[in-house]
Amino acid sequence: MERFLKQCTRMAWGAALAAALLAGCAGQEAGQSASALPASESAAETDVAAVEQLLNGEHTLTAAPSGYLGELLAQNGQGDYRVFDRLLCYTDYTTGTRTPLCDTVGCTHKDENCPAFTPYFREVALAGDWVLTCGRDADGTYSLDVRRPDGGDKKVLFSGLGKISFHPLGASVEGDRIWLAMEGKAVLLDPETGETEEGAELPEEFASGAAFGSGLLHGFSDGKELLEEYYQPSGDLKADMQQQEEILSETTFTVSVWDPRTGEEVPLLSWDNGKWQSLSCWNNKEILFSKAQGRFEAWDLATGETTVLAENWPENQFIVVGCVWDDHLMLETMWKAEPDNIDTWRECLFALDLVSGELTEITLRNHGGWGTTLPRIMGESEDMFYVISHGADTEYITEEMAVISKADYYAGVDSMQPIKDMF
Repeated sequence: MERFLKQCTRMAWGAALAAALLAGCAGQEAGQSASALPASESAAETDVAAVEQLLNGEHTLTAAPSGYLGELLAQNGQGDYRVFDRLLCYTDYTTGTRTPLCDTVGCTHKDENCPAFTPYFREVALAGDWVLTCGRDADGTYSLDVRRPDGGDKKVLFSGLGKISFHPLGASVEGDRIWLAMEGKAVLLDPETGETEEGAELPEEFASGAAFGSGLLHGFSDGKELLEEYYQPSGDLKADMQQQEEILSETTFTVSVWDPRTGEEVPLLSWDNGKWQSLSCWNNKEILFSKAQGRFEAWDLATGETTVLAENWPENQFIVVGCVWDDHLMLETMWKAEPDNIDTWRECLFALDLVSGELTEITLRNHGGWGTTLPRIMGESEDMFYVISHGADTEYITEEMAVISKADYYAGVDSMQPIKDMF
């Protein structure tokens, strides 16, 4: 338990400065009182004309849905595609079943003879009527293949190349084509034909989890530079960690939009990382939490306007990470009733309705195992959540997954139905 709590504390920094920041800009309009963003909080000077061009240009990008800590999901609205136990599978949230993408009659799905067999780590994405996988092979090179959603028509499009990844560009699609990072450049791929259109060179350490018109959102801070300038290690681990946190609290975080065709980058918003905790992106709005005032706000990335979502956040609730599901910001927290006594800390889960501003504590818990006690959401359809029902332990090598209706999840009713493997 203590190890888990320490991991959560460290994870909060990563979540605030990495993928969770830009995960999942999609949803309905939020609506309470809006006001202009104070100049002191928005250091980035937005080029209004450039933003308009990105939002209303010839091309429109749509990023893949993103989940916990910005994990990209190959999700089609009713389920998702991912590698499970070295098999590329489709999990149907409606039926609660998991099926290998194999069209071979009589296949046992036990070895490399199965078309769904994947001996190495693979990223999975969707574009048009194709399921794409890419990753590193045994010889250190990268390959990419495509197949139909039923596993048929499998073909290798690229092999023996340098690094290929969907993640830096958010597995963003443009019509039936998909943007990916290939050997340091943005490349637009047609999975039907294998034809590519080369874009701009990728900035160093570029990563995006959300699209913005014809561009991709990109978040970065000056934390690395501040640490290099001011950090003086003492050899005392606790003191050094505290020193790093104090330095990082002085950083400025900036969100910009990057055009994968031209490499043009347009700054949108900036904020003081010591005053605001960034939690997610929704409906082209950055969701931030005021640490001093206990208030959640949505900052419009295009206009700079702000909307107060909720106030009066409970005391001693330390936000670990936030993730948007079902137009709700799901907040995993650590309740520190006695901040100096780790044995009294307790995991909690809250749902902030981004439309109404209503804040609800989720009382449902999973069925045990190592790691979180929360029924963490890993996917969704219109009516169902796909959740962790049991953490990994000696009996379960990986987490056990289940589906539950959204109504029961919010009401705290444990109706989780374990996923059934159809192999």
